[in-house]
Amino acid sequence: MAPPIGLSRLRAGARLVGLDLSGAQLAHARAASPTLPLVLANGEQLPFAEAAFDVVFCDHGALSFCEPAVIVPECARVLRRGGTLAFSATHPLLYLTWNRKEQRQTRKLCLPFADLGRMEFDEGTIDWSLPASVWIRLLREHGFEIEDLFELCAPAAATTTYGDFAPVKWARRWPAEWIWKARRR
Repeated sequence: MAPPIGLSRLRAGARLVGLDLSGAQLAHARAASPTLPLVLANGEQLPFAEAAFDVVFCDHGALSFCEPAVIVPECARVLRRGGTLAFSATHPLLYLTWNRKEQRQTRKLCLPFADLGRMEFDEGTIDWSLPASVWIRLLREHGFEIEDLFELCAPAAATTTYGDFAPVKWARRWPAEWIWKARRR
């Protein structure tokens, strides 16, 4: 894998930039798009100038695995006024119906709603799953207007590689993920 490009080159006008804390994820990105500028960095400390971007898009990344109270203001900082923040994340309903003891998805509520937030898992990963009301307050607090929210259920022909955590049959009935779209005021 080619090393991530220097930040000076980014400020010179890169239109798209990939960022991840995982070198392995960046290697996958490099294989898929050899010319995309990539940065190895922590989403809680974005190494970009203020107002550097028109769009920040995150697909099950920093807005799922970084503390929201830290990453949301970072996104606001690097977005220009009128810029768009769009992110996808696991829907809280998936966590609420996950049976930790049996390590499987259920049709029953297994977790109290008040326990949403920082979700620690046995393999050492940490996910953040916030209720919609908390996301709304957090985004507004940092200068965002919410433009849309999509709660996604799997279409009939869908397949998945996450069958243990989000079985297709379950995800056809209830939203397993959601996509938020917000604009910086």
